[in-house]
Amino acid sequence: MRVLTVVAMIVLLLYPLLVYVGMQWLEPRVLGLAIATVYLLRFACKVKHWWQRLLIVTALTSAAAVLWWSNDETLLKLLPTAINVAMAGFFMYSLVHPPTLPARVAALDYPEGLPDIVLTYTTWVTRIWVGFFLVNAALAAVTALFASREVWALYNGVIAYLLMGLLFGGEFAYRHLIFHKKHAL
Repeated sequence: MRVLTVVAMIVLLLYPLLVYVGMQWLEPRVLGLAIATVYLLRFACKVKHWWQRLLIVTALTSAAAVLWWSNDETLLKLLPTAINVAMAGFFMYSLVHPPTLPARVAALDYPEGLPDIVLTYTTWVTRIWVGFFLVNAALAAVTALFASREVWALYNGVIAYLLMGLLFGGEFAYRHLIFHKKHAL
């Protein structure tokens, strides 16, 4: 099971590269089926409840069937869009049903409870991530629908990761600078 988790993470991280290189030799349906199989095996082994397994198997099988029938590379290229929309939804959900995801992480540093200023800060950080994922989803969709395979792979496999890293690193540096100063006072 652990090996499947590692393989699934590698496939996810290298997805644009796998699609770019894979499309040189394979039809979209074959590449899509291979990727769907990795995730089907991973989630089928990991998920504990039968209804979750059924939902995952149905979703992945349906996606693989649509891709098999259409044999359309664009469907493969739209996965980063779907992932970004899902991430935006996940962060949005945490805004509506707190604590937010950044607040949950911050709570690890504050076992006695989060100060109000940290709660306010993590709410704003969550909103920034929602905006980032929505803009990134739009750019991923534009590259999938209108750009060449090379431009799509460059944006989704390099530029998007760099932007995400810059946002994460910038927020991390800002947070440590601001909150360490406040604690020193």
